[in-house]
Amino acid sequence: MLFESSMKRPCQFPLALLFCTAAIVLVAGLPKTNAQPPSAQPSTAQPPTTQPSTAQPPTTQPSTAQPPTTQPTTTPAPTQPGGSPAAGTPAAATSEEQVTDEQVLKAFQEKAPAEDQEPGTAAVDAFHAAAAKLRAKTLEMRRQHTLVVNGYSDDTDLYRKLRTETRLLINQTYRAALNLLDYMPYPTAARFAVTVLEHRVSHGVYDKDTHEGAARLMDAGVRLLYVAQAAARAGMVTGDFDLADRIYEKLEDGELEDTDRALLGQEELIKKQFETEQELIANDPEDLPKARFLTTRGEIVVELFINEAPSTVAHFINLIESGFYDGLDFFQVVDGLLALTGDPLGDGSARPERYIADEHTGETVRMPLAGSLVMAKLPTAGNRDFVPNSAGTQFAILFMPIPAIIEHQTVFGRVIEGLDVVGELRRVDPTKEKEKNQIVLPPDRILHAEMINRPETLPEVNYAQPPGLADGPPASGP
Repeated sequence: MLFESSMKRPCQFPLALLFCTAAIVLVAGLPKTNAQPPSAQPSTAQPPTTQPSTAQPPTTQPSTAQPPTTQPTTTPAPTQPGGSPAAGTPAAATSEEQVTDEQVLKAFQEKAPAEDQEPGTAAVDAFHAAAAKLRAKTLEMRRQHTLVVNGYSDDTDLYRKLRTETRLLINQTYRAALNLLDYMPYPTAARFAVTVLEHRVSHGVYDKDTHEGAARLMDAGVRLLYVAQAAARAGMVTGDFDLADRIYEKLEDGELEDTDRALLGQEELIKKQFETEQELIANDPEDLPKARFLTTRGEIVVELFINEAPSTVAHFINLIESGFYDGLDFFQVVDGLLALTGDPLGDGSARPERYIADEHTGETVRMPLAGSLVMAKLPTAGNRDFVPNSAGTQFAILFMPIPAIIEHQTVFGRVIEGLDVVGELRRVDPTKEKEKNQIVLPPDRILHAEMINRPETLPEVNYAQPPGLADGPPASGP
């Protein structure tokens, strides 16, 4: 195998036989690139200065993966771009003779070690059981969606509940598929896992589930470019830097995207900050404050670093409990960077009534990794820096590590559930000029925010007056 990721166990059969990859760039055998990674750093969170957007009801269009069918399925053998069979494909496994679930299961029962027979068969049953639950829930969700969009029901809460349940079942079926692929290259499970992984890549979700799925598929022989990219990026995000390095060494410069170049250019800083953060997480108390955000895409649960950023966290909790964040848009959502919210005007231009003192210069500070919560600040003239002590209500959730943030902004929490929900947020970049007659869909928003765990007594909030700003509250803002 080209990359071995130390996953649970390699599959006993060549999974590469299961994928038709016509018109898809294959990774296997790529020459080692001599290109040096760039050193440019991505920009950090800054409130944009465009006109406010009008809040609109969220779209109710479902955006979940298709449940796998449990009917007998076939999968063409892999081909090189152009249609010829891929190297290493047996003559019997050409596109004219396709592999079915039944054939793979029969081969497993005939050839697999005795100790794998029972758990392998159980993995097949578990996958189909999860797929059946997903299929039933998906139909229920679509039925409710049809009623809502056609005016036969106004119960959007029920639809959102069903959508969340469907999303969770997709993740469960994905994990069941990966478990099954440990034993055999089951076509339906393989296709489902690859489909979910492709969806995660397209939405910038590089968490542990993405890392595990991409690494297992590569271990099993899958050589699709986006699978390699997913494994490398998720490796950078989750701390598997050795895997990321091995993959990036095999990719040519033309196969690297901006996200990959940004990660490579800052790898040493990311690695150092990741290791620091893991030590801090290991010493975190179990009762850290936690908050839940119900959004138009689902639920996001965060924990707050009250020990390292006590003033910021206390201020944030006060805002949540006052209902301030309810109904506010994610007005800037940029791939590979962040999702920004917390502005009552919906465009980043509102200024808060009171500003809080920076806490990024303390003795112990948290690191800006994927899923981190960061307080946004006012930019200086020319947007080259940030005004000190100018954080207020706006905050960002990071899609990727941005090491430079710790020099200017306070990291005060992290997403612990629902990072895939963050990835589903509609991309909005108010700094980009709109094309003529372009249809602009409304941004996603926070429906309701609430605390699910908080200390009885909050630390005192350290309010401050940013230099160069007039005293007194502005006309708008909390």
